[in-house]
Amino acid sequence: MHPTEKIVRQFHESWDMRDPERGVAVIAEDCRFEDVARGERQIGPDGYRMDYARWRAAFPDGEVKVTNVIVDGDRAVVEFVNRGTHTGPLQSSLGTFPPSGRRQETRYCSVMRIKNGKVVEGRDYYDAATVARQLGLVD
Repeated sequence: MHPTEKIVRQFHESWDMRDPERGVAVIAEDCRFEDVARGERQIGPDGYRMDYARWRAAFPDGEVKVTNVIVDGDRAVVEFVNRGTHTGPLQSSLGTFPPSGRRQETRYCSVMRIKNGKVVEGRDYYDAATVARQLGLVD
């Protein structure tokens, strides 16, 4: 397995393993990560920890399954599926949404750059409208 693939898999699989520190281990202190759909940015390990806690609170049974990784040198594109039941409050830039009890399953694409064995940059792309419909937040 290419070293870049190993790093991005560790990052994403840490969510599914419920082990945020496993993800933190491969994040640079100055890493800039953007959730494009939410228009939110996380910086470094602390940003990752906060985003992990926010997501885990909303989807305690949440899963992240990597389905494809494409590597070109220090860059990787990671396709994955995020699924879970919305049983806790979901905090976002649009406000806090109370638990709906509904399941969501969303396909994501993450574009990442690695330097010196750490994630230094990343962007997640997904269809936020699909998530909102699945959770009953919109018709």
